[in-house]
Amino acid sequence: MEITVSKNIKELRRQKGDTQESLAEYLCISPQAVSKWERGESYPELDYVVKLANRFNVTVDDLLGVGEIRKREKIAEYEAETEKYNRTGEAEKRVEVWHRAVEEFPNDLECLTRLMQMLHGSPNGSNDEVIELAERILRESTDNGQRQSATQILVLNLMSEERFDEAEKLIDTLPSMWVTTDRLRCDLYRNSGEKEKGKKEACGNIMAYFDLAGMDLYNLCVFNKGDYEHYIGLHEVYLRLADVIFDDGFYGFYNCRIYARHYWLAKLYTNLHGDEDKARYHLEAAAKCAKDYDSLPESFTYKGTLFGEGLEWTQNNITRNSTESICERLLHGIDGRGLDDGAFDRYRDKDWFKAIVASLS
Repeated sequence: MEITVSKNIKELRRQKGDTQESLAEYLCISPQAVSKWERGESYPELDYVVKLANRFNVTVDDLLGVGEIRKREKIAEYEAETEKYNRTGEAEKRVEVWHRAVEEFPNDLECLTRLMQMLHGSPNGSNDEVIELAERILRESTDNGQRQSATQILVLNLMSEERFDEAEKLIDTLPSMWVTTDRLRCDLYRNSGEKEKGKKEACGNIMAYFDLAGMDLYNLCVFNKGDYEHYIGLHEVYLRLADVIFDDGFYGFYNCRIYARHYWLAKLYTNLHGDEDKARYHLEAAAKCAKDYDSLPESFTYKGTLFGEGLEWTQNNITRNSTESICERLLHGIDGRGLDDGAFDRYRDKDWFKAIVASLS
């Protein structure tokens, strides 16, 4: 308790504009007594605690740090509730959780950051509200993690509002991909000889690079709009890259990314070339990825050449933004529901196609 009290007295005194001498004069004690409180060498008696709370216009609980402890406990409850909805994919309920948190703690930057993140990840999130929250966090927060999250989300939402000049100015304030905590931490562990930490960091970085490569391969598809033969090549590059990184054939979480590439390749080979054999190959691969993802255990291990002794993952690492399973999503896609292109209509009477539908159902 003494450490919390000492920190609070020092911070509140500074916010009030008091010196140790002026605070001591107000309390009719020596400046040395105040100094000892702030160094944690002693702590004030109850009468002084009440006077300090009155001086700083806070509750006694807040001065003693009890309010902060209660707040931490309550925020931990909100995080646990969020984790439940992460698993079920109920994005709107995650938003509701952090609206309640902000209502309870309206000036807590951690709660504001979490609300911003949940709104950004929600299909019904308001761009205006997200932008307002991100700008407030950048004004008020000194926490690097909060500021980085706010910057990224603000850039993405400004772009969706076609406010490209503002987005570019923010982007120009950021370091290049080479200057990141993840990249430099890996170098730190190599040089400090922390082998196990270094291996885990390097494996995590490689998986992040795979995600980044997937994003930029998608960007190349957009930049080459209409060049469908090029699309085929780009999707196949992604799949080859996946097989290099996950060379034991276990994709784990990344099944939810890889199934989509197989799905689109099946459509492209069907629409461009009428190639049933390749369409069948990619639809069967997509179905396998969907089923493997939906049946992932509570915890699992990435192995293969890159991961050596293994990289542990759990369902806690996964956030779902839809209540649909991947099998349901793929089934809707091959049924043409909402797509209206009937790409796979020609296969519906084929035994192999019926088998895929049955396996997904």
